[in-house]
Amino acid sequence: MKKSVSVLLIMLLTFSFILASCSDEKETYIQNTSDGALSRALTSLTDITDESTMAESYTSESSAAESSSSSAFETSTQVASATVTQARTEPTTAGTTISVTTSTRMRLKDRLTKNRQTTASQTSSAAPKPILHGSAFFDDAVFVGDSVTLGLSNYVSNERAAGRECLGKAQFLCSGSMSYSNSRGAVGAKNTIHPKYNGKEVLIEDGIKLCGAKKVFIMLGMNDFSAYNLDFIKNNIRDTLDKIIAKNPVVTIYIESVTPIAQGKEHGKFTNAGVDAFNDVLKGFCKEYGLQYVDVNSHLKDSAGCFKAEYCGDNGTNGMGIHMNPAGSKAWIDFLINNF
Repeated sequence: MKKSVSVLLIMLLTFSFILASCSDEKETYIQNTSDGALSRALTSLTDITDESTMAESYTSESSAAESSSSSAFETSTQVASATVTQARTEPTTAGTTISVTTSTRMRLKDRLTKNRQTTASQTSSAAPKPILHGSAFFDDAVFVGDSVTLGLSNYVSNERAAGRECLGKAQFLCSGSMSYSNSRGAVGAKNTIHPKYNGKEVLIEDGIKLCGAKKVFIMLGMNDFSAYNLDFIKNNIRDTLDKIIAKNPVVTIYIESVTPIAQGKEHGKFTNAGVDAFNDVLKGFCKEYGLQYVDVNSHLKDSAGCFKAEYCGDNGTNGMGIHMNPAGSKAWIDFLINNF
């Protein structure tokens, strides 16, 4: 009986030695595997490691006491046998397999960590689109305004016709004498003024939608503040903004200040003090609606608070003293490009 036990113990020890050697040499083959499969393999290997430790413990005890009972020997044999089965395969979602043993656990863990780092790097590098600056920023913009903005539109058209890039692909919805107040009536109604899109009069909100714009720059008010009651104007500003937003929910709206009046051209309520007071009203709406206020006015003023003479195109006897010459339009555009 002792001889039989000795033989079996020798066989067990030999088998355990071979298993340990194989575990060191066994390679892990991973093809087209997902992190999920790697994680499952690592979970399996945790169980393998625990069982292997138990097997080694039982084997040491058997070697130290050859007179152990046959039941203890059989228990040791069963655990060792369980270790033999640990080189099993883990199916992947791609139909390939992962062959894993205790000695490959660290390599799998390293691979899993690298995979996750690579995925995180790819996700971060693919994320936000670059923020556009300069003229490119205005490619999806439309400028809404009265004769002052109409003058800017003419300047931009002339620059583009000469082959010079100007305000990207910005579009314009303008009409002389248009205001927040007189543009609210139906198209064709008496005493209303509307911008034109492809030669046809449209409501401001409809024109923006037809342009497909994502950014809207509004400069209106020069024909409001000295002609209408302030509360009436405020109601029309609110109506204009509400209808633009309702018709074009994804647009970003920028409110441009009313520009200054040239020295000697102020009269009645039509003054630079009136312009400044109206711009404060516009700032209030920007705060209420969460819009950006664009202070073109300050950029075009002289030290006396009037429209700079070098930028004014109608400072003659019959001029209004509010419209830009080419230098004024360029200064306006430079201001926009430098700030967006």
